[in-house]
Amino acid sequence: MRITSESLPSRQVALTIEVKPERVEQAMRRIAQRFAERYEIPGFRRGRAPYEVVLRTFGREAIFEEAVELLSQEVYREALDQLGLDPYGPGRLERIQPEPLTFRVIVPLKPEVRLGDYRSLRVPYEPPQPTEEAVQEVLERLRRDNAIIEPVSEGTAEPGMMVTVALRSRDAEGETFLEDEFSFVLGQEAAPLPGLEERIVGMTLNEARTFDLPRPGDPSRTLQVEATLTGLARYFLPDLDDALAQTVGDFETLEDLKSKIREDLAAHLRRQYDAEYAQRALKALVEQAEVEFPPQMLEEEIDNLIEDLKNTLRRRGQDLESYLKERNQTPEALREELRPQAERRIRQGLVLYQLAQEEGLSVPEEELEEEARTVLRQVQASEEAWQRLKPTVMARLRSRLLLNRALERLVVIAHGEAAPLAMAEANSAPEPEAGEAVPSSMGPSDST
Repeated sequence: MRITSESLPSRQVALTIEVKPERVEQAMRRIAQRFAERYEIPGFRRGRAPYEVVLRTFGREAIFEEAVELLSQEVYREALDQLGLDPYGPGRLERIQPEPLTFRVIVPLKPEVRLGDYRSLRVPYEPPQPTEEAVQEVLERLRRDNAIIEPVSEGTAEPGMMVTVALRSRDAEGETFLEDEFSFVLGQEAAPLPGLEERIVGMTLNEARTFDLPRPGDPSRTLQVEATLTGLARYFLPDLDDALAQTVGDFETLEDLKSKIREDLAAHLRRQYDAEYAQRALKALVEQAEVEFPPQMLEEEIDNLIEDLKNTLRRRGQDLESYLKERNQTPEALREELRPQAERRIRQGLVLYQLAQEEGLSVPEEELEEEARTVLRQVQASEEAWQRLKPTVMARLRSRLLLNRALERLVVIAHGEAAPLAMAEANSAPEPEAGEAVPSSMGPSDST
């Protein structure tokens, strides 16, 4: 056979494979023999009918079609071997020409990633510090948590007092909107309905009032509200002093309490910033990298996202069909909507995996086993089911942990704190296992 190859965009190769007529004839004779063995042909025992008789009986076109099917698989594998191609997935037969028999096949190749000078990547690291306003908010919350509440048996509701109100509200159609009992401090805490506070001021204990209020979220509609003041109490906030600090924890002074609040707020802000910083560093690396992958990979990632959506909907008691109907959306439109997210996930996963390869990162077996034990406890699978699932679960866990390590290393590089890469470490980079070459869906959370 004669093979010509043509490089296509997006990591694809078009193979044109021309098969010699003698080989086509041989394939047709093999198919004819199968027909003779499989079917009764008048005048001949099974398997003994001559080739020409089989052709007349079943038709040359039918035999040729079966031979083409047989040859398409054979010559495709031979072409891959001859050209040394390692495809990402199955090839796509684009065209067949009968005379001479010629196949044109589109072959998806494994993705290719070039990170460039990733070791020079720098992202400014400037975690925010807590403001005095934020410290004051925490202190005020602590004051409210430690407020002194003195119930009273008579009097009227005034700003600064804690009230307990039984509410029943209905819309114009008579449907109940809100019905419950609520406690809040007049003038200091949000009431369950806008405009309610003004109607409560001046009410006496056990007094009931009926009035209209705008419906939350839709001020053009009104609610009929029945409110009964069922509780009334004086509400005293403690002073911001050393006594408050000693009440809320093991602190000697108010300044000790403030220092601890600043420390906790700074740690919280740092955790948030670190997560955002890692994503910014990843985005910067993806932008400078050259990433190519076949369209088949993108379609598979869209399939993964749709499967994730199905699982989410299932947990809510919904299905994909009703979800699409609510949004007036077709399955094809959903795939197009998910395409940018799928492409982003693929690029992030490929870039991180390549970084792990170049940095010589690997996942210790003990860490992998510990993660697997956690999964086993969560799924509560039987031993038989676990043994069946374990290879797939372990491969996915290994990919996820490896990408997490790559993201951590990227952060160190972006900080400018990475040590020089030793050759020995680089040579220890793990080879991808089957099904693990493109762990895009196991990558970091898609927050960019």
